Amino acid sequence: TKSADELGEYIGYALQVLKDAGLHCDGVTTPGGFGSRNIPNLARGTQMAVRDVFGGRVAHFFRDVVTDINQSVQPQVFHAEGLESEEASCSVHIIGCTGDWFGGWDGLNPGDPDRFITPDLNEGRMVEVIESGEPAIMVCHWPGIYYNGDKVGFNIFKTVVSRLHEKYDHLIWLKLSEISSYWAAKEFTRITNSGNQLEIWAPFECTDFTIQIPGPWKNPVFKHGEKTVLLSRVNSSGQLAMNTWCPEQEETILTFDLPRGKSTITFD
Repeated sequence: TKSADELGEYIGYALQVLKDAGLHCDGVTTPGGFGSRNIPNLARGTQMAVRDVFGGRVAHFFRDVVTDINQSVQPQVFHAEGLESEEASCSVHIIGCTGDWFGGWDGLNPGDPDRFITPDLNEGRMVEVIESGEPAIMVCHWPGIYYNGDKVGFNIFKTVVSRLHEKYDHLIWLKLSEISSYWAAKEFTRITNSGNQLEIWAPFECTDFTIQIPGPWKNPVFKHGEKTVLLSRVNSSGQLAMNTWCPEQEETILTFDLPRGKSTITFD
């Protein structure tokens, strides 16, 4: 079992190569069984490496794949610290929900789009996970996507995406870093209701942060420091975008960019 310090040095060396090449990185994937029996130290080592090399406060690492319908695939947050300050940090374990059903890790075994979502749009692993409301993260390897120039995996991916958009109209595509930031904000943002005002404490920033609150509120105004934003009304949750809100039966849904620290939302 390697210590978090040793793993952090190892991962940090790799991240420094990327930084020297002009590439920004907030997390890592893991080859084979790397770290599978040592996830807490892997999480801490990744957190240390990302913070030391890039200054990132929310690190992520992709380690496990879960295809069992009875198991959750929600991201897991490790080692959250400094939550009452604006220097909070954590490490987020991203969990894939599919196998590599595109073209395999070596680009030698063609996959099958039906394992993700069937032609009738009713079955498949992506349908299971999306219907559960959890993040649905597909797993692939570049050799299988490229498939020695035949692009077998890439064409399977395009078929899957087409079917998903045929079935659903509410999908949002995010990078792993964006999922990690959102999950950290979701887990640790504190919101209290004070009359016609929401008081927010957020240790982690997040774009397009979305909350649903009871009551038919109107004309929300978001404020953080000297910045004030009047949120615009849309007619349905499907139209929500940055700095918008909509009524939803007896509730109100709001979407806004969430900065670190203290903010308020005031209603008429």
